[in-house]
Amino acid sequence: MKRDCAAMHRLLSRSHAFTLLELMVALGILVILVGIIVPKVSRLREVEQRVCCRDNLRRIGLALSAYGEENRGELPRVIYDQAHAPRSFTAFTGADALSPFTKDSAVAANDVTASLWLLIRGGYIKEPVSAVFICPSSGGTPDPMLDAHGSPTAIRWRSNFRSPNHLSYSYASPFSDAQGYGLKSDFLEPKFVLLADRNPGKGPSQDVTAPTPEAPPMTMRIANSRNHGQAGQNVLYGDIHADFCETVYCGVDGDNIYTAQTDQPVMTGQAPTANVRGFLGRNIGPAWPTDSYLVPAEGY
Repeated sequence: MKRDCAAMHRLLSRSHAFTLLELMVALGILVILVGIIVPKVSRLREVEQRVCCRDNLRRIGLALSAYGEENRGELPRVIYDQAHAPRSFTAFTGADALSPFTKDSAVAANDVTASLWLLIRGGYIKEPVSAVFICPSSGGTPDPMLDAHGSPTAIRWRSNFRSPNHLSYSYASPFSDAQGYGLKSDFLEPKFVLLADRNPGKGPSQDVTAPTPEAPPMTMRIANSRNHGQAGQNVLYGDIHADFCETVYCGVDGDNIYTAQTDQPVMTGQAPTANVRGFLGRNIGPAWPTDSYLVPAEGY
């Protein structure tokens, strides 16, 4: 009987050692599977978020069209200071102003984000009005529609987005004195870019890191929007269709959508140079009738 017990003990010991080995192997396999599955799930999630982001741009595009139909083709634009700042833009001023058009309004002239807010203020985008301006890949949050004291307020008492965190997209600046430039829904070229994922604030000619149009995808990431991990950006065109583009050179004739083609308007009779890195800054505006210059930008 003692020999039988000893034999059983040896068998159980061997079985226990084998089970630990199996557990280690199983854990190793699990780690490998997690390493394979998690990136795949992340990629699938990003694909879904890109689709949602593209749908946001289409909704905004339809709202822009509706605005144009009711305003003789003019797309949203607040007061333009052509005399003193013909090519400048501002952003995120006067969130609590009662109107962006009164003489004493806290909304500064040439405010590109207040111009977009006109879609919300005018009811061209229905509920949830502010969520449509958030790319799900950006980490931004919808504007909570609060007043300066943190209390809920009506849309009609607001004139701008509260902060950059509540707007994931950049709008073609409607402020420029370039000959023939103007955001008119009836005259936009189909390839003209109206809206896209937020300008990353990279890519002007003076920036030595800015990629050229021929740059490989990994280099091009520097100039792409940060919303989608710099893999590219969703882009809304003048004919109100939206695509995901892996390059910023996706406007008319290879225009860099996040920069102005030159730092001064192109003179009448002259043609702009295509596929240039361009210029970026608050005191720079579109330089040519088909020059998409999407702002605001990170850091500007």
